[in-house]
Amino acid sequence: MELTTHVVFAFAVGLIFFGRADLALLVCLGAFVPDLDREYWFVRAKKYRDEQPHRARFHNVFMMAAGFLLSPFFSLGIFLHALQDSFTTAKDRGCEWFYPLTRWVKRGTIDADGNPQLPIENGKVYFFQEDPRGIIEQADPDLRLPGDQPTPWRRVYGPALNSHLLDRGFLLGAIFLSIIWLLVPNGSNLEIFAKPWSFYYPFVAGFAFFGLVYWSGELDRRDRKEPLKIIPQTMIKHRNIWKKPLFVAGLVCLGIWLVLYRMGIWTNLEAVSANWIPIVIGTTTMTLLSLILIKLEQRTNKQKNKPVII
Repeated sequence: MELTTHVVFAFAVGLIFFGRADLALLVCLGAFVPDLDREYWFVRAKKYRDEQPHRARFHNVFMMAAGFLLSPFFSLGIFLHALQDSFTTAKDRGCEWFYPLTRWVKRGTIDADGNPQLPIENGKVYFFQEDPRGIIEQADPDLRLPGDQPTPWRRVYGPALNSHLLDRGFLLGAIFLSIIWLLVPNGSNLEIFAKPWSFYYPFVAGFAFFGLVYWSGELDRRDRKEPLKIIPQTMIKHRNIWKKPLFVAGLVCLGIWLVLYRMGIWTNLEAVSANWIPIVIGTTTMTLLSLILIKLEQRTNKQKNKPVII
């Protein structure tokens, strides 16, 4: 789905369910996080091609747990983004909710043509069926898997082929619901934004961070798609000179955001530290259950694909 849709949807959820401007903006900011694992220039191109981290590195429960340290509402934005991406089909790559726990082996019990394959690496199975080549070829160019043989990924796929229809439905629905909530009854809910300018400074810095980082990434994406330009008389290969300054400016804005919002983060960390026992138990339980589910699935696949001795 488009980043705009993720952000608008998160903002609508924050408004309708919490009814506070600051909480809605925090949920909105969290929705920006997952797509930072795209193929932007600060991720090595070869590593990206080999590992395909998009919809994995930041689209998982562990990133949501890390976001919780800043704010549970920030973490909610990360969750909503991953949830929406999970509605899309294999063509749009789905989500790896338990990355990096699930990237152990790279083979399916059934290949892309539907033929059974024997287990490898002590019977461990990475996925039930490898992604069909036709689906891979229709995916976004930067998400296609390298090589001739499709590689299976442990991702969560949904029932809806995107084709921008699902995306537009989420976007328009979130816009309409937000407008209705703000204006009914008598536009009274608009009062939640009647704050002094200083109230919004941390959020402006946060939005500036994400905006500048995404902008620098898009400039790099264009550089990779377009042929290298040669500056006359110098014969020096020229790339867009603004992407690095934009990225650095984004990091500066991130620092400003953390400084301005430090009291909110500190308050949240105090609440977390005061309740660390249930949080540790919950995090440990989640990790162990994830590992158990993966092991059980691997054992089941190993039993199903055990060669028959005649």
